[in-house]
Amino acid sequence: MTSSVLPVSEPAATDAPLLRVIDVVKHFSAGVGATVKAVDGVSFDIRPGETVGLVGESGCGKSTLGRLITRLLPVTSGQILFDGVDLTALRGEHLRQQRKQLQIIFQDPFASLDPRMTIGDIIGEPLVNFGLAGRHEKDRRVQELLRVVGLNPYFNNRYPHEFSGGQRQRIGIARALALRPKLIVCDEPVSALDVSIQAQIVNLLEDLQAEFHLTYLFIAHDLSVVRHISDRVLVMYLGKLVEIAPSDVLYQSQQHPYTRALLSAIPVPDPRVESQRRLIHLSGEIPSPLHPPSGCRFHPRCPIAEAPGICSQVEPPMEQKAPGRFAACHFSDRVVTEVG
Repeated sequence: MTSSVLPVSEPAATDAPLLRVIDVVKHFSAGVGATVKAVDGVSFDIRPGETVGLVGESGCGKSTLGRLITRLLPVTSGQILFDGVDLTALRGEHLRQQRKQLQIIFQDPFASLDPRMTIGDIIGEPLVNFGLAGRHEKDRRVQELLRVVGLNPYFNNRYPHEFSGGQRQRIGIARALALRPKLIVCDEPVSALDVSIQAQIVNLLEDLQAEFHLTYLFIAHDLSVVRHISDRVLVMYLGKLVEIAPSDVLYQSQQHPYTRALLSAIPVPDPRVESQRRLIHLSGEIPSPLHPPSGCRFHPRCPIAEAPGICSQVEPPMEQKAPGRFAACHFSDRVVTEVG
């Protein structure tokens, strides 16, 4: 279904979006005529130099959307415009050349690295594939990249199993940087790491963004991490975006009850404040993407839904509620906006 309002980030006239995702759909066949609606009509944009966080519960379609943007998966329908080029229309060598500008950092830093290759070969492989460096130049560039991500440049002959989880994620970041991309999709890059290491990796990503003028789509389920790194936040539920807002605004007030429930689960590192906060418990389980609910997909768990009524019968459109703020809720004015 075509969105009534494309949730753009209101860039300046000369600041065109680097990425535009327009009504993107991804359905997977589940056999016997069944279809998993993993991503179902998603639209948003990202400006150059911006970090956009994408949050939601496990299984909501976040990682699938990241793979669609990088064309690791083909879309079922919709458009993905990158720097003015429709990636969904590209094939073969044309798509391969565009991929130099689009890279991804995977969630599991061990599974994403070939255990039979040295890290020098892993990081240097993109340079070789695109003919950007000979052997000696490749070694020099690899050592430079290792230095940039905070690793000893002379570790390039070691194998992935010889490194810790945080070091392996730094290797993955170095590989993503090798081609000097414009956009990096960070697919839960810190969720498999210890808390202290998470902070190091997030700080590294911020430093690299400033140094190399990078743009990030930062996918995560830890909303405290997203708050720290993101300029804007997209909230996803069961294959659809339900709210879009600037990060600092979203964490102060919400226009969708699902967003408010997610934020209520973030612990506050002050025992007195934490003891006075009210955790919002959502009833029931996340519905199956095989058979999503009619109307608003959140209505079976929503504390303010009218059922039977408009919530169970009519899908709410993504509408602008305030400058730069969008939500898909029939009763966003009823959402209690103050976060305790």
